[in-house]
Amino acid sequence: MSADVLGWAWRTPLGDSVDTAVSRLLAGERAATDTLRFETRTYACRLGAPILSVPQRSKHARFLRRMGLFGLEAAHAALQQARAHGCEVSGERLGVFCGYGGLRAHWDDMMEGLSAQQPEQGGTWERGLKRIHPYWMLKHLSNNAHALLAADLSARGDGATYGGATAGAQALSAAIRSLEAGSIDVALVFAYDSLLEPETLVDLAARGAATTGDLANLAAPYDVHARGFVPGEAAAALVLQRPGAAGALASIAAADGADGQASDPSSETLAAVASRLTQGDTVVDGSARALPAVDAAERSILAPLLGGGARLTAVQSAFGQLGAATALVQAIALASCLRRGVLPPIAGLREPAEGPLVPVREPTPTEAQSVLALSTGAPGLAGAVRVHDLGRTRRSSVTG
Repeated sequence: MSADVLGWAWRTPLGDSVDTAVSRLLAGERAATDTLRFETRTYACRLGAPILSVPQRSKHARFLRRMGLFGLEAAHAALQQARAHGCEVSGERLGVFCGYGGLRAHWDDMMEGLSAQQPEQGGTWERGLKRIHPYWMLKHLSNNAHALLAADLSARGDGATYGGATAGAQALSAAIRSLEAGSIDVALVFAYDSLLEPETLVDLAARGAATTGDLANLAAPYDVHARGFVPGEAAAALVLQRPGAAGALASIAAADGADGQASDPSSETLAAVASRLTQGDTVVDGSARALPAVDAAERSILAPLLGGGARLTAVQSAFGQLGAATALVQAIALASCLRRGVLPPIAGLREPAEGPLVPVREPTPTEAQSVLALSTGAPGLAGAVRVHDLGRTRRSSVTG
C-alpha cells in the first residue's frame, strides 16, 4: 500500500521552510545546542535540538501548547500547498490523522501548585493546588489538535489520533489504508512531539538513551564514540491521495510494529517492520540511536535485507531525535533529497564504526529512486517509511 504526497510542511530545529532546512541538512549542519528554553546545568542531558521560532498567534492557544500550535501551522501550510496542486476536498471525503507523543503532565504546569507541598500532605489546597486552573488538563488532551484542525477544515472523514514514539508512522499507515479502502479521497496527516521538556530529559538520561556529554565531544550516530542521541522536537504534515495523483511530490508507504520491550525494540523487530516495505532499496535512513552496540546490531540485521553495500544516512543526527514526528520529518527530508539527486551526510560523523552498510559522510550524488527510513522508541516501538521519488521515476521512463 502506498499513497502520493501532494503537500508537505514542517517546523524543525533546522528551520521552518522545507527548502531551508533541507539545504542545511545537505550542508552537514547539526541543530544540537546547549542553550534550551530552561536552565539545564543540573540535568544529566544538557543538550537538545529546539525549534527556534515561536508559534503564530492563534485562537487555539487557549487549548494547545506550543507544539500543538506548530502542528496546526504545518497542517494548514501542507494543505495550502496541496490545493495549489489542484487538491481540493472537504467534508466526509477529507480525513485527518494525527501523531502525538503521548499524554504527559508537564512539570512547569504543575510547579506552582506542587512546589510548596509537604510530605504529610496537609493543607494541599492552601499550599498551592488552588492556583492550578481547574481546566489545566484540557491543554493536554491527546486529540485536542486533531479536533481543532478537523473543525477548522470541516473534515468529517475517517481519522484518528495515535500516541507514542512512533505515532507518526502509525498515523501514516492508517491514512494510507483509509485511502486504499476508498473511505476518503484525501488524508491530512500531521504529527508533533518534543523530547525537550524537563521530565522527558530526565527520563531519557536515566534510561541511557540521550547523550550526557557536551557539544565539544558530541559524536554522531554510527560513530565509534557515540554515547546517546540528542533530543529534539518537530511538527510536520503531509497531504496524501491515492496513487496516480497529478503533481505528486513523492510516493510514500509506512509500517509500524512493537515487541513489548521496556525500552527500544530489538533489532529483530526493527528488521521485521522494515521487511514489510523494502523493495530492493539501496539507501536506508537509520534509527540513529547513537549507542555503538545498538547501532551495530541494527546495521547487521538490515544488511541481509538491503545488501551490505547499501548507503546509510541518519537525518536525526542533524535534526535530533523527534519522537512522534520522526517518520514525517524523515519522509519530507529524504524525498526532498531524492528530488535533488543527493544523499544527506550523517551530520557530525567523524569516525564511522565498522560494519555492513556504508555511512554517508558527505553530500553524495545518487541515482537512487527510493529510501527506507526507520525510527524507534520506548516501549518496544518500531516505525518505518519508504519514500519514492516519482519525478525521478517519470524522468527515467521518458528517457527509456
